[in-house]
Amino acid sequence: MDTDVQKYSGNESRNVDYSNSDISNKSFWNCSFANCDFSDADLSGTSFESCAFTECNISNARIDNAKLMNVIFDTCKLLGMKFHKCSQMSFEVHMKGCHLALCNFSDLQMKKTEMTNCSIDECYFQNTFLVESKFTGSCFKSTLFHNCDLQKANFVDATGYDIDPMVNKIRKAKFSAPEALNLLNCFQIDII
Repeated sequence: MDTDVQKYSGNESRNVDYSNSDISNKSFWNCSFANCDFSDADLSGTSFESCAFTECNISNARIDNAKLMNVIFDTCKLLGMKFHKCSQMSFEVHMKGCHLALCNFSDLQMKKTEMTNCSIDECYFQNTFLVESKFTGSCFKSTLFHNCDLQKANFVDATGYDIDPMVNKIRKAKFSAPEALNLLNCFQIDII
């Protein structure tokens, strides 16, 4: 292990502007960030374990090889995030009430992930393992699910999703009517 890595434990940051900052190759454990701006920051190689972000702007931040372990995002703005470039070995996030746009979650193992009551616009889930994940109350717009494992996922009260059951595994997933009719879009049929 690299002994030169700066480590932070139990720190609380409020209203701090980290935008365009180099916060790469650091280690944060049990830290909280509230109303902080991380837009365009470099978080490459940084480890966040058991951390919480509340009402933060984390747009276009660089997160190559970042470790996100048991990280909570509450009412955050996450735009242009390339989550697929994070460390695959330790990826566990929970999001509630967040606005996600143009984010890429492809090829990630995200079992039991929570994205509840979120606005999810033009995001990408390709070859993503989402078994038992929870998307309740979320609103999707132009979001792609392709070759994903969504078995036992919960989409109750979610809207706007377009999931093709021919190319995604949806066994025992939960959907509510009338939005569940979106699952028939791939068949190009008219329901009257």
